[in-house]
Parts: sequence; C-alpha cells; structure tokens
Amino acid sequence: MIRNYRETDFPALAELWSTAGTAQGYAPQTPEALAGLLTENPYFSPSFALVLEEEGAMAGFACGCAGDDLPQGRTRGYFTCLLLDGAHETAENAAALLSALEDAFRRAGKTQMAVSFFNPMRLPWIVPGTPGHQHNNCPGVAEDVPLHGWMLAAGYAVRAVECAMYLDLDRFEMPGWAGERAEALSAEGYTVDWYRSGVHRGLAGMVHSMGNPMWDAEIPEAAEKINMLVALRDGEVVGFTGPVYPEETGRGYFAGIAVSADHGGHGLGSLLFSRLCQAEKEAGSRYMSLFTGSDNHAQKIYLQAGFQVRRRFSVMTKEL
Repeated sequence: MIRNYRETDFPALAELWSTAGTAQGYAPQTPEALAGLLTENPYFSPSFALVLEEEGAMAGFACGCAGDDLPQGRTRGYFTCLLLDGAHETAENAAALLSALEDAFRRAGKTQMAVSFFNPMRLPWIVPGTPGHQHNNCPGVAEDVPLHGWMLAAGYAVRAVECAMYLDLDRFEMPGWAGERAEALSAEGYTVDWYRSGVHRGLAGMVHSMGNPMWDAEIPEAAEKINMLVALRDGEVVGFTGPVYPEETGRGYFAGIAVSADHGGHGLGSLLFSRLCQAEKEAGSRYMSLFTGSDNHAQKIYLQAGFQVRRRFSVMTKEL
C-alpha cells in the first residue's frame, strides 16, 4: 500500500535513512538533523511525501516538494528522494512510488517533475574516497545508484550532467604562475581583491548579467555581510568568487565563480579561483567540493587547481 506520510512514521523514516539512505551515499544523520532536512523543512508537505507500507511497516519512502516561489514553481514539482529497504528495493516498487508522487503533483496542478539543484530541500552526501567529507546538496540523481536507471525507465529525461569535484586543501599550494598572472593582469588594468562596499562598483549588475537567480539572491548580500573575492578594473567589478568561510563539516563554502563576458580571455577566472582556494585553506577549511556541468569550460579551472571528479549526477525532468 502507498499512502501519505504521517508524523508517527518518523522513527521508521529515520531507520530507513540510516540503511537505504546511506547506501545511496547520503550522509548519516541524527534523528534531529534528519527532521531539519526533511520533515521540518518549510517546503515539506505530507501531500508530496509517500510511504510504501507492507504489513504495517515502512518499506519505502518518496518525497518531493512544490512552491510557487520556486523556479518554474507554478508548473513544476521537485523530486527530493526515494528510499527502499533492502527486501523491497526493486524497479517495480520504485516505479510505484514515482507514479504516486507524479499523481500528487498532477493533483496540485503541476505539469512537470524535476530533479534539480533548485530544490530547496538540500540533502548532504558523502564524497566517495574521502574520510566522510560531505557535500551539502544533490543537483540531480547520482549515476551510480539504481534509482538513476529506474527513473530513466520511468520516462525521465536527462537534461544535463553535473560533475561533483573535490579538493583536499591540505594538498593545495598556490600555483607558481599565480604571481606572474597577477602582474600581467595588473599591466592590463585588472586586479583581484576583497570586495569593499562603497568603494567597488557594479557587483549586483555584474551578477545579474549571468542570468542565475540564485546568485542574484545570494552573492551581493554575501559580499556585504561576509566577504567576496572580486576581479576589478578601474574599481568596477568584472568577476567574483566566494564567499569564503568553513562550514561545520570542514568544507570550504563555494557559491560560484564568474567573469563578465566583456572581460573574458585574460585568465581572471583561474586567478580568482586559486585565490579562493588559498583563502579557504587559510580560513581553516579542510576541503572543497563543487559541481560543474560536464561541458562547462570552468571545469578546466577546477582541474588546474587540483580538483578531481568524484561523482556524476543527472538533472532530470518528466512531463506530467
């Protein structure tokens, strides 16, 4: 039987997370932390949380979320996770839970289900080959778990592939070319410095030109309240990266990096990113992890800094 989630299901959900969830690579969570991630998340709704029950016991769980304030939220529902215990981990049970979640979104007037980093319910996972180092969100479905194939079989289309990249900051050293690059850029009128409000101009406009609404919401505020490394020409911001601070897990936070199209081709991105890695290390971060599209030219910058691809995730959608 598939039914909607009830509050009394939480102990069983916590147990399922500790087995099926961690088997998918999700980070282990205390019951309190799991509640914060899922059932106490502002976007959690029992309407989009489903339990596969057999003989009164939870055999599976699927969750999604929706909200008109989310990107494409008027027409799109977001897939969050699907867990099945070992005895019930089959394509048939996965298909049944997916179908039930799709029906829930149809009843809510949604015409598409998506697996995307725009989902506000962020689930941390363990970076393979590390001593428990966590990344704080999944941008899609990991290619190395059965769920990926099950969703393809259920009609989900891969819209993009995101590469999860990792760097152990203990091994990072500022590259020798960085000083020479900074001197060459200075001769062209460019500098890299910490953002100073009231001194440097045009950050918000530069960020907006990138067409990323998440950056619009985060970067200018983070520059004012935390910090931000910026590329400058005549006091005008032409690139950014940051903010710089260690998360509780030891991960060096990373929101993104961008250089204005009008100022590309000078090596500003590489210099910005090497400065970011050094600043994160000096701030006490132990490692960095990030996502980049499989065909994104920025991947070269990350590889040059010593990052390695550790996992791949598919951004997926299905028309309902």
